[in-house]
Amino acid sequence: MINRRLFETTLKENLVKNFLVILLAFLFYKTIFLGLKVVNSNNIGDFLLIVSILLVTVCFANFAFSYEHSNIRNFGIRTLSHASTFIFMLLIALLLEALVISINFVYPKLLGLMTVFSLLLYTGVALYDFWDFFRVFKEV
Repeated sequence: MINRRLFETTLKENLVKNFLVILLAFLFYKTIFLGLKVVNSNNIGDFLLIVSILLVTVCFANFAFSYEHSNIRNFGIRTLSHASTFIFMLLIALLLEALVISINFVYPKLLGLMTVFSLLLYTGVALYDFWDFFRVFKEV
């Protein structure tokens, strides 16, 4: 049986993790934009392929992880779980940013559509993180 105090503490940790991912994604936007600005537009297709492969890989890793298989009572294991999902979610956010920015350079008319798709994908990833998290505490 998992107690209410552990649930509240762990929920706060998860909220902080998700907030930090979004904050870092915003902070890295300019760096990614400036880094991609120097890429030759003839090579953007290759870059998009690499980003897509990395995005699929990190999404697979993120969805393969489950808090349900972690010892949530153990602070060290819980921290490791949060750190793993933090890295996966940050990578997803940054790769989606790079994808949207690079598509904007080559296909500016698709910016709105790709932004919406990316936001929906990231929202799904964040909701999955919370859904998976709440599965551990189903009896609280």
